[in-house]
Order: sequence, then structure tokens, then C-alpha cells
Amino acid sequence: MDATSGPLVGFKSEPWYPRAAVTSVTESDDAPAGFSGHILHVRWASIPLLIPTKSLMDAEWWNNQSSSWGYWLEGEPTSVESTENGWVVDFPAHQAFVLPMDEDGHGRRLSELNCDYLHTAIGGIQYGGRDVILVFEKREMSAMNLDSKNLKLIGETLGQFHTVCGQNLALPNDERLWNKRLDILEPRTRSATKWRAPHSPDTQGTITHRNFDLSNCLLEGDRIIITGCVGGVRNALLPHSSPSPAIRDLAAAVLQLSPEERQIFCDAWSDKAPPHWSSSKALDGHRGGIQIWEYEKQLENRLFHQAWGQDEPIEVTRFFAGISTLQNRMYQARTLAAAGLICFSIPPCAALYWIFYPDAIAPTISDIGAMTALFGIGWILRRLYRAAAPKPW
Repeated sequence: MDATSGPLVGFKSEPWYPRAAVTSVTESDDAPAGFSGHILHVRWASIPLLIPTKSLMDAEWWNNQSSSWGYWLEGEPTSVESTENGWVVDFPAHQAFVLPMDEDGHGRRLSELNCDYLHTAIGGIQYGGRDVILVFEKREMSAMNLDSKNLKLIGETLGQFHTVCGQNLALPNDERLWNKRLDILEPRTRSATKWRAPHSPDTQGTITHRNFDLSNCLLEGDRIIITGCVGGVRNALLPHSSPSPAIRDLAAAVLQLSPEERQIFCDAWSDKAPPHWSSSKALDGHRGGIQIWEYEKQLENRLFHQAWGQDEPIEVTRFFAGISTLQNRMYQARTLAAAGLICFSIPPCAALYWIFYPDAIAPTISDIGAMTALFGIGWILRRLYRAAAPKPW
């Protein structure tokens, strides 16, 4: 359906419809009142799809709906816009996001944080744990230039949001499932790359924005407000099997920035984010750091462009072209680490031999000097290994 027509009229031409990935659409009896149920079959999954049974400009249809949580709309619809996430319906004091697909009600989850830094829904309809309609208050917000001052403000706001998230959920890192997600994305996007990471214990799973982008950040007076607090179609196409770390949102933002802008933005974020989430261990490139989440985000970008039959942006292609070079540098660094470990281990083994082995020959000054030199070489190699780590930003 389009913005004003009846059910199933031309919905396959809607901007939210992943036409290149869909293999078929079948009927389903599983739907809330006012919606027809369908199953959207894509190459890798079957996803519940809900389509309004009448025009979204139909005031009677809206009068027959009521919220399953929070507040509901007042007045009659004034306009409808089709977007990549569904339909946005304007009311005098509110906007309603009508979502044909959703993953797990993430819009409501963000609302329940009661976070002052987010523009979240005040109510809506859920069905089967998924958001169907989300109601937002209209607020006076405007876009901004991404200059140094505003990048710093956005970074601080994102860090403050993550602090609130950490107070609500902080789980031990789920390295197995995070790496499994990459194992799914790589063949699904037909990418020739393969990358896994031994994540740091400081990299904890939490509530994230999931769809963070710098364009989501708007000015309200002198404050930054993060918008786009909706799960929607893309999350339904690629569901999350485990809570991700906060640096996933960070990685989504820095892909668009120059090295200097990344430094400003990420330094501001680390000043406000929970200290262990922005620690040197959490950001250690040898253990994944922010780089592995940039990689995951670009795999997502590639998948979504393929799903909608769109040409891949050149920056995505260039990113993947540089992965092998990055991995080669990291492999060379690990070789240094292994050599350093060997050099560290020989002196104590030699000392134990000299002390406890009955027939051991007493060490000479040269022997002791050699062991000291090996220990020093090991220390140097470890420093070189640390210096070879990809910079956090």
C-alpha cells in the first residue's frame, strides 16, 4: 500500500520493502486488529509482516486503535510519509511510526530507559513482542553543522546515553555470539573477508541505539537530542542474538568522519562513557576494539544495499579492500608478541634449571648476561607489539 491507498495496493514499491532480497510474500492469520498478517520470505529468513487494512489517512481506522502501553494519539491524521522504516503519520501534536516489520520492540525498550538524551516514544502498540505503532511527541529540533564544537557535543551526549544504558544492563561479553554474527554476515553478503576478535572482558553487552547515525542527532535549544529510536525493518532483517557493546554505536558514527573528526568525537565520548567501556583494554585493536565493530557495520551496510538492490557506496568497497592489509599488520604484530613471550620465558626456565637441577653447571657471567639480554629483547618486542596495535581512533 502507499501512503493513502487501501491494503496491499502497491506496497512492494514502498521504500521499506527490500525488493532484491524477497523471494515471496505469503498470507498469515497472525495479526492485531486493523492489520493484515503476512510472512515476508527473504533469502535467509521468514519475517512477520503487518500491513494496515485501511488508508493511514482514515480517521476511523485510527479511532479503532488504542495503545497497549503508554499514551495514545489525539486528533486526526494530517499527512503520511513513506520511509525506509515504514510510515510516519503526522497528527496535530504527535507523530505515529507505523512499522510493517520489527525485531523485538526495541523502540519501547529505549523509551523505558527514561533517558533525557533521547527522543523516544511515549506510547504505542506492540504485538508478539514487536513494535507495530510508536507514538512520539512533536518537538522543536533542528539539524546542525558537524563542526568540531557540535561533534564534541554529540560525542558527550552519546557517552551520557551509554552511561544510562550501563546502569540498566551490563552483561559479560558474548564473544561467541558476536563472532557468530560475523560468520553469518560474511557469506550472506558474499564478502571475501573473514575477521574474528577475542573481545576484552571490558567490552560488555548493553542496550544500544542499534541504528545510530550522526544524522539522528538534532539540536533542541542548546542540547543535543538523539532521535531515530526505532528498531524497525532493518533490525527485523538482521536480528541481534545478543546485546552489543556501546562501542558498536560509536563505530557506526566514526565511519563518516575524517581522522581529526574521529579524534574529537571519540575523545568526547570516552570522557562521558563508563570508564571501563572506554578503557585501553576495551579499545585494544588486537582484541577487536572499535575496528571489529566498524567491520560489522560495513557488512550490514553491504547487506542492506544488496537487499534493496542499490549500488554499493565506494567508501564501503574501499573499506573491505583495506581489510587484508589491516589483518596482515595485526598478524605481524602477533608474531612479535609470540617472539616476545618466548624471550620472556627462557630466563626463568634457565634460572629454575640452574637452581634445582642437581648436575647443572653454575652459570657464568656471560650466561647471566645472555638471559638479561633475552629478557630485554622480550620487553622490546612486547612494546613493539603494543605500538603495532591499530589506534583506537
